[in-house]
Amino acid sequence: MNRFDGIIRNHSELANWKEAYLPNLYVSSHAANFLELNNGDLLCVFFSGSEEGAPDCNIVMSRLPAGSDTWTRPIDLSKDLTRSEQNPVLFQTPGGSIWLLHTSYDPGKETEPRVIRRISDDNGYTWSEPEIYFEDNSVETRHPILVLPNGDWLLPCNRLDSLVKISSDQGQSWQEFVVPNSRKRIHMNVIPLRDGSLFAMYRSSESDRIYFSRSSDYGRTWTEPVRSDLPNNHSSTQMIRLLDGRLALVYNPVSMENGDVRWYMKNGKRLQKAVRTPLALAISEEEGKTWPDKHIIQAADDEYWENEMGYSYPSIIQTRDEQLHIAYTYLRKGIKYVRLDKAFY
Repeated sequence: MNRFDGIIRNHSELANWKEAYLPNLYVSSHAANFLELNNGDLLCVFFSGSEEGAPDCNIVMSRLPAGSDTWTRPIDLSKDLTRSEQNPVLFQTPGGSIWLLHTSYDPGKETEPRVIRRISDDNGYTWSEPEIYFEDNSVETRHPILVLPNGDWLLPCNRLDSLVKISSDQGQSWQEFVVPNSRKRIHMNVIPLRDGSLFAMYRSSESDRIYFSRSSDYGRTWTEPVRSDLPNNHSSTQMIRLLDGRLALVYNPVSMENGDVRWYMKNGKRLQKAVRTPLALAISEEEGKTWPDKHIIQAADDEYWENEMGYSYPSIIQTRDEQLHIAYTYLRKGIKYVRLDKAFY
């Protein structure tokens, strides 16, 4: 049986847990992101191809129709044979249109990134032609647009430093605000806090810890990112606010500092990097100050030791029915999906 069939099944041992492997179009997949539509459908976009950085690396999208127990076979949303397409994000505007944004690179070198936009006005069944939305000195994306309490739209990005793009006219124009001293702090993920400030989380390219910073003026100025107690392995994380007010984070709780490393060969040299297992869910009841409640979503197993690409780059969303949905890269073979009932977390 091909397990990448999209069928949602009960966990073999755990109650309140269902899972599926999204159908594959290509041999390697990475970097999922979710969107719940106004009609209750759940969309998952990711990039897929022969390998990361290859010119056949495209953005694809699978759909879980409302009430269904099966993810659909993905459709291609990009087929530029001259570029490598990566890190897609989805956003449904207040007017109902769906935006797809993704980074597009010069293949092989993964340089000269630009951000591509496509728009759908029929819940993602048909799309406008791709257009270059940002082509300004190597901006890259990873997390979706956020509508702020004041009505502005905020898109976290990174160049050499992390930055946010902010629009006060629903995406017609954007201003850019750089986070100070944020070099090596990337994949900025922003959420509003109860006190009206913004809270940002960063992946660290030094494989040490997750970093945090804040803004008290709707993203115009930011504090310098500070090191937290949460390990980071130079892999992406994602954080959301739950409907009950708590914060939820999915990440790999490992780091080079803790000795969580594996060895690999590159250009004849034996090198080391941080592992990408386990993948964990953490819950904070104190606006991100502490994260005491952790659940392992995926641990290393026999299959991992045969393919140490790991379990990484998670996306997390809570739908209106309070179910928690997590998608993540499964050994680069495909995208695994986990659904948790409220009783689990």
